[in-house]
Amino acid sequence: MFKNYPDIIRALISEAETDRLKYLDLSSFMTGPSLREVYEKIDKTMKFFSVYVYMERLENDLWDDDRYVEKEKVILCSRVEEEARKYWWNRSMEHLRLIDERMESLKNEPEYKDIKENDLKDKIIEDMTKEVYPIAIERIKEEYQEFYEDKWEEYWKKEDPFKDRVEYRYHRRYEMPLPFNHWDSRNSWQQYYFYKDHDGRFYYTQGGSGSSGQRYNHGFYGHLFALLNNEKPMPTYFFTYNSRNRFIFNREEKSLHLHFFDLISNFQIDWKESERILKDIVKIRDKFQSVII
Repeated sequence: MFKNYPDIIRALISEAETDRLKYLDLSSFMTGPSLREVYEKIDKTMKFFSVYVYMERLENDLWDDDRYVEKEKVILCSRVEEEARKYWWNRSMEHLRLIDERMESLKNEPEYKDIKENDLKDKIIEDMTKEVYPIAIERIKEEYQEFYEDKWEEYWKKEDPFKDRVEYRYHRRYEMPLPFNHWDSRNSWQQYYFYKDHDGRFYYTQGGSGSSGQRYNHGFYGHLFALLNNEKPMPTYFFTYNSRNRFIFNREEKSLHLHFFDLISNFQIDWKESERILKDIVKIRDKFQSVII
């Protein structure tokens, strides 16, 4: 499977499989040293490189195939309980006030003196939810009557809004080799940043747009690697996780290529300074089309 991968990629996969791959932690979201401080102190003689992975959509006919997708059975509360919870969601301040009042009035009662505070709070919330069941039932009846009209009672009996419900959720399998299988399903692409120290140890982090931490990493390490690339070009390796869950090597570029989306969102940097740092960096478009901006 890995035979056509570049040597350095096969080496880091081997390190990851034996738990020797280290996490790259030169800065962190909202704390830690600045970009300039890290750049000044980092050992610029180490081997730096980046890996860009683009994920294609899984083929439609594979979503029912457990070789490609994990199927999860989830038990949901009844429609009535859900609607009762929504009642309190829309009255959050009143809800919190009433919980506190009941806690205060019940905690010294003999019946509850030995119950843990969190358990008592859970009981109060459950009781308050059940207390608004009549309101919830009327709301659901109105929905059935509007949607099913004259047949609403037939569907009410058939669907039984008092029963717990079953939902099946489908999760695509991410079977790339380590560390690329640490994939956030909210992303259609991720960019990984690596360096290899003089003892042969690999360090890495990953960036994307799926979370605030990923956006920060992409911005911070994208700019840091751009500064390093401006001194000595570093390679970028392109891979696809294709529509049939295969991790395919596409090509190697001799210099840093970056996906520019979210480079300056969670990572705070003056946009003129960012432009200066990135001015000679090749911009990646989602499907591996690269342009110099």
